[in-house]
Amino acid sequence: MRRIFFFFFGMMLALQQVHGQASLIVGEKSFTLEENFSLSFVIKSTNATIEAPVYKFPELPGLRKLGVSRSKATEIQNGEPIYFFTYSQYYQAANPGSLLIPPAEVVVNQQSLKTEGFALQVSPSEQKEEVVEETKAQIEDLFKGQNSLFLAVTSTQIQPFVGQGFTLKFSLFIPDDNVTRYSFDRNDIQIPALIQKIRPKNCWEESFGLQEVKVSKVVYKNKKYTEYRFFQSTYFALDAKKIVIPALSLQLLKNTEKVVFTSKPFVISPKELPNHPLKGKVPVGDFRLEEKVSRSQVQTGDTIRYESSVIGDGNSILWEAKQTESDYFLNFFHLSTQSSVFPYGDKMLGNKTEKILIIPSQPGKFALKSYFNWIYFNTRTAAYDTLRSEAMLEVSGQPSDLVLNTQSESMLLYRGIEKLAADKVIDYRWIDWKQIFNAFLGLVLLWLFFLILKAKK
Repeated sequence: MRRIFFFFFGMMLALQQVHGQASLIVGEKSFTLEENFSLSFVIKSTNATIEAPVYKFPELPGLRKLGVSRSKATEIQNGEPIYFFTYSQYYQAANPGSLLIPPAEVVVNQQSLKTEGFALQVSPSEQKEEVVEETKAQIEDLFKGQNSLFLAVTSTQIQPFVGQGFTLKFSLFIPDDNVTRYSFDRNDIQIPALIQKIRPKNCWEESFGLQEVKVSKVVYKNKKYTEYRFFQSTYFALDAKKIVIPALSLQLLKNTEKVVFTSKPFVISPKELPNHPLKGKVPVGDFRLEEKVSRSQVQTGDTIRYESSVIGDGNSILWEAKQTESDYFLNFFHLSTQSSVFPYGDKMLGNKTEKILIIPSQPGKFALKSYFNWIYFNTRTAAYDTLRSEAMLEVSGQPSDLVLNTQSESMLLYRGIEKLAADKVIDYRWIDWKQIFNAFLGLVLLWLFFLILKAKK
């Protein structure tokens, strides 16, 4: 998962505008049968929402099209938000080996995005079939007594907390030992109508963007099934009202005879969050913190780049950008914020990356956990929790308020006077306007006092 996360943000950092509208991104060219290849385009905008683009991804030899996912990222530039909208077409390889992909074209709003030919290396899977875990919600009821094909709507959570993500999937399961021949009957009409019945109200939706049926193999208690997945989307309940998932009926053709299969209805009951001053104001999920520090041993006046990435199973875009205030010891300058939500497996991951410039003013050892922390409701422990920075800074050198540090790039103007005490540097002394104002005010009061005494005489 970490590889996908850094690839996603690597894409965001490597964007090159094409015709000033969209950028084309080619995914990892080396992957296993368990993984997918992707072609993506990114639209950059100053608006938080854009009209859904009209696009067409190419057919690629040796690969089968899967779904299209969408993601949204935000970056703060010069105090203003810039939005990146990413659409990714996923492709699945049928067999391991090398694939030669000819030049391809993605069309976005009549804009042509082209890529040169390239080679793909597909490695064998460690496990070719997805094993369904018996601990997942509804699995026992789902497969119990099913000897023939069946239709099912499932949820990863039946009792999520308010704000916790749960993923709904709508699939048809056919046992591999089934001998009866079935075929789909006007899915282009049936499936969209059924999906509209699934979508719950009072929820925030993050869609996996399946545009075609996803076919995969699953195993339950040593019995093999082929799953035809028609729909998959993650929802975040906005309140504790019950969510009713109705029974859905899908018509198939058995030879030439029409037959109907119906899924079981069920109810999702969101749970209220425990009372807390931050209830409803912080993300809900299971997160981890990854951070980078450009260097941990520095001199006063040097610059350090600090990058924090909060990633996990939850909507982390709810976290506000860190507005860390400078103090006597460290100065902080916010550079950028990137936030996004994107699908991974059966989950919708949220992440937020922030870049901050740190300039130390005083020598000493500083634990950044005193400055950087992220509060959230931990669905794994069912309690409010805090992620804290584990980074340490070891700062040496003279305090910046006593000796000017000219080794810093920002102090090149003062090169050669670093050994002088600050109170002896006349031409380069920092002006303290507060002290000047207080001195001026004192002189004015003395002058008024003098005038009053003179008038009394």
